[in-house]
Amino acid sequence: MEFEPEDVLIKPDYAAVANQLVRHSLRVLPGEVVTILGRADSLDFCEALELECRRLEALPLVLVNSDASLLAALRDPQISEEQLAKPSPQLLVALEKSDIIITTFFERADPRAFHSANIDPHRYGAMLRSEEAPSDIIYDGKRRWLGTEVPTLAQAEALGCHWPTLHNIYWKAMSSDYAAIGATAERLRERLKKVSRVQLLGDNGTDLQVELGGRPIECDDGVISERDIEEGAVFLNMPSGEVCFAPPETSATGRVFIELAFWQGRPVRDLLLEFKSGKVEALEAREGLELFNEVVKNSGGDSARLGEFGIGLNPAVNRVLGFTLLDEKILGAAHIALGENRPLGGSNNSSLHWDLVVQHVTVLADDELILDKGKLLI
Repeated sequence: MEFEPEDVLIKPDYAAVANQLVRHSLRVLPGEVVTILGRADSLDFCEALELECRRLEALPLVLVNSDASLLAALRDPQISEEQLAKPSPQLLVALEKSDIIITTFFERADPRAFHSANIDPHRYGAMLRSEEAPSDIIYDGKRRWLGTEVPTLAQAEALGCHWPTLHNIYWKAMSSDYAAIGATAERLRERLKKVSRVQLLGDNGTDLQVELGGRPIECDDGVISERDIEEGAVFLNMPSGEVCFAPPETSATGRVFIELAFWQGRPVRDLLLEFKSGKVEALEAREGLELFNEVVKNSGGDSARLGEFGIGLNPAVNRVLGFTLLDEKILGAAHIALGENRPLGGSNNSSLHWDLVVQHVTVLADDELILDKGKLLI
């Protein structure tokens, strides 16, 4: 993947970002219990969040793990698959007692280390199963959750992406004009609330219909507001900028072409998917068909079901980088996701939530054009 050179790295101000997330996005209150989960490489960011919580007289706890410790467990023959699949009871207690949970990672710090060539996929699948019980708590709707990330050089290298490009777009997106994004998101949400289905049309065979089925329309606009809490929309990721919903799990019908997707840094190119009664089958791909099928098969639960449809709204994100947290926010791009969708009001339960960007697509809402080959008309 080639991008114009951007050689000067933006220096993120963790204190300012923590202030934004804690005080404005999550609106943390005195006395609230906050659990902050991180990777070892994001410890500085986690500590900035912890400090900001303490300034508000909240009660934070930071828990971090490292790629190295996970890899050591996955490779250790003395540790059985059954042991790998067991969740930590201490973690479950901490999550249960939390009013707010912040996760500062979506990807591994070095995704390449977790490729199936390096790790037994059955053991990796067992480790993923250990994450199901914590996810059940995080997504039970009883507490606010914010998911974010600290991009790494190894992630960029795994994606074949120019490191300053990934780094700078990420931090620019984090500081976007969320008031303007929120206004656009609200207009789009109001339009979608009035329709019963959306249809995606595009080149290379895309013709996919999904129902709304009365499901809530989420505005991922950088803030969990009082209205969001009243409506049960207590989940947010940052950078933000999308409107999305969980279609009824058996509603998706048709085909969709995914030009480019990534799983732990490995590409899937020119992927053609077919949905029947909400369940996906991969028909063909120029590259990565076996990888796609392996991920869906090993993730368990409802990993093969459509979990989400969304439209990106963040103007700072203007290209597919392979970094899911950014790609789904591309202004004017649609995306679908497989697997877990309980945070959106659905019923899919899976360790997988894989967002797949549909580029240059046209979207009809009950036959009214709302996205024209990537141009938002609302």
